Amino acid sequence: MPGYGSRYWADRTKPGRRRTYPICRGTHQADVVVVGGGLTGCLMASVLAGGGFDVVLVEAERLATGATERGLSAVLPQPARSFREAESALGRRGAKTVWRDVRRSARELATALRKLPIRCDVEPMPLTVNARTLDESAWLRREQKSRKDAGLNASWLTPQAARAELGTDSAGALRLHDGAVFDPVRATLGFAASAAARGARVFERTLVKKTRFTRTEAEVVLADGSIRARGVVLATAEPGSLAPQLKRHVRCSTGYVVVTAPLNAAMRREVGSRQTVLTEAADDPHFIRWLPEDRALVAGALSKPVGPRPSDRALVQRTAQLMYELSVRYPVISGLPAAWGWDVPVVSALDGLPWIGPHRNYPFHFFALALGWHGEALAWFAARAALRHFKGEARKDDAAFGFGRHG
Repeated sequence: MPGYGSRYWADRTKPGRRRTYPICRGTHQADVVVVGGGLTGCLMASVLAGGGFDVVLVEAERLATGATERGLSAVLPQPARSFREAESALGRRGAKTVWRDVRRSARELATALRKLPIRCDVEPMPLTVNARTLDESAWLRREQKSRKDAGLNASWLTPQAARAELGTDSAGALRLHDGAVFDPVRATLGFAASAAARGARVFERTLVKKTRFTRTEAEVVLADGSIRARGVVLATAEPGSLAPQLKRHVRCSTGYVVVTAPLNAAMRREVGSRQTVLTEAADDPHFIRWLPEDRALVAGALSKPVGPRPSDRALVQRTAQLMYELSVRYPVISGLPAAWGWDVPVVSALDGLPWIGPHRNYPFHFFALALGWHGEALAWFAARAALRHFKGEARKDDAAFGFGRHG
């Protein structure tokens, strides 16, 4: 095993094979500064630059590190919350808006990934939400009915069809199309290259100390300089020290991801078609997707963050837990070792939906925060919403993702 803490996606594209960008020093001027060089930030910079804005992108470390190289690497065509819960909180119109926009975002992101100058192994892949018990099936059926009543597609797989497709126990499942899988590191580097080709200035190893604003503009204060701009995008997953007032609006958790050793021929025959991303109708769902070289990626085991000292022990325990859960679903692979295992920060808003949009206490700022496990699909929506915002063309429906949705 490459070691606990090693990341499959990082190992596929070593630092020496990545384009390097300079450190930002001195005083600069821009239309928009994007803070955060992960998938969301690099996509944001590419879309804004393509929309005619003079963009500066700054990342404290190397591009495509952090949560980007730790995630699911799957574009999931629905939010993390159930439709019925969102409908109760937002009303049918608001919930339908969120579901419709996330699904469209997933579809359009997959299209954009195929056009990148870097090959990122994007492939269409549906999402299957499996019910393992009769109680889960009854819950999932109610969820399906609520979605259909709102005019949303939700195909049902019978237990027999689901078992044949998934290769695991099932009492029925929902099938959602418009999903995809891809290599998140290569995709992020591709969007950064696209942004640079469109005129954006891209900087790595550039620490943002704070942002501040006057009545006419914002200023991004760096460790070795500053940038004045008409707008600032925080694509940092969590508010952090740059927006401390917003910390109370988010929940920070730690998830875990395992990539297995390759399955042998006997195992491959017993695990279904491997042509879907699998999750579950459960409060703490697991995610399973199949990788090249006949490996499985398993994610889940969401828990409270732990301190640096016990984190190694927690990683070993959670890796073992995920491998056990995988063997429960697929007994034929019991004993298959893990090849990679790592933790990942998972940030969500308290209501389970993302925070995407401006905030009245932060003039000139636009936030793309708390995207949760489903951040890949939401990245495209965040970028398009930011472009509309800075062009003065925001839609009324964009507010369903914003800070004001609870009044």
